[in-house]
Amino acid sequence: MGSDLGNGFAAYPMVEEGEATGVVAAVYAQLLDRMPFVPSLFKSLALSPGYLVLAHEQAAAVLPDETFRSLAQQLSSSVGDAVTPPADQPVREALARFTEPLSRMLLLTAGLLLALDDELDRPPAPGRAPEPRVVEPRQPAPSQWDAPAPQLYGEIRAALETPMVNSIWRALAGQGLLETAWSALRPQVGGSRPAADEVQRRAFEAARQVPWQVAATPAALDRAGLADVRPGVASVLDAYAKTLPRVLVLVSSSTGGG
Repeated sequence: MGSDLGNGFAAYPMVEEGEATGVVAAVYAQLLDRMPFVPSLFKSLALSPGYLVLAHEQAAAVLPDETFRSLAQQLSSSVGDAVTPPADQPVREALARFTEPLSRMLLLTAGLLLALDDELDRPPAPGRAPEPRVVEPRQPAPSQWDAPAPQLYGEIRAALETPMVNSIWRALAGQGLLETAWSALRPQVGGSRPAADEVQRRAFEAARQVPWQVAATPAALDRAGLADVRPGVASVLDAYAKTLPRVLVLVSSSTGGG
């Protein structure tokens, strides 16, 4: 499921903004109403357009919700000082911009996994399909295949034990900051793992407190004729549930967010 650059962790493919068509483009356009770019979580889920629609419907109602935002902020604030901040000021500033998006995507991932396991006792979402629109990203992240970053992406995947190349690394590459950022953060990955595991645990606790309108349940997948995509979707979400805390700990505590 993707390309292996020799590090043992094959990169999961993603649907980039410029490749989006149909309902994928419609979802991306709605996401871009609130965000400067489409998060990598949605780009990975877009490999199953039908599931992407359900996931976005579950996300759309809570992304602007104050309870959701507060719980996400608590996640990033719980990190503590697991990582020493990079010395480079532009790198710290670039990392700081991702603290909130990472915590929100982690909370969303936990909620989608709970829904997929039918563990959320919440009212159903209204089931409105997204309207077709043009995708116009303001700050598109480079593709994970863009040179010269793929070699560094491979190192990042291996160190974090993940198939994901998160938007933060791609955005840093686009700004010419990835090598400096990673050289400061890479030696701290191992030592920050216990903190990441704790953040992951907290994320699932917090997700049970979110006022979801649930859309991405097994029953909803069955009704949409998507029962066969459930194992693949679960694999993608599980990878993000493990990866996002590891990245959040590096970013949040390295910028003084803990």
